[in-house]
Amino acid sequence: MLPVRFLLDRSLGQRVLAARLRDAGWDARTLADEYGDERAQRMRDEEWIGAGATAGYFLVAKDHRIATRPLEAHAIYAHDAKVLVFARGDLTAVQMGDLCLEYSDKIHRLAAARGPFVYSLAAHGLARKRLAAPGSRPATTTMST
Repeated sequence: MLPVRFLLDRSLGQRVLAARLRDAGWDARTLADEYGDERAQRMRDEEWIGAGATAGYFLVAKDHRIATRPLEAHAIYAHDAKVLVFARGDLTAVQMGDLCLEYSDKIHRLAAARGPFVYSLAAHGLARKRLAAPGSRPATTTMST
């Protein structure tokens, strides 16, 4: 199995979470690491989703609504993106790191699955989110791993 490479959205910060994951052995990069700070600040969500997925990254974002916004959902579909989001937007970087490390095995197994998908991570585990599509309403289902 190939090692998993994670790309963290700018909304997750540039230091604390990335450092925490790296210290635990994850191959984690921020948008600024990958594209430079200036470009990272200007990238629209659909742009970094497409670029990151095309480069083979498992994407990590803070905003779980990424699955329901048409432009982002389209980018996820179009690029077979694999996305992990946090169910709560008020988590600190330390709390997000704790969750990632608690569910590390499941997250890494999920990375081997075929995209496109968005999974939400919360204290109770991972839940698959439905991507917005014409004529459908977004919903959440529970992951069985």
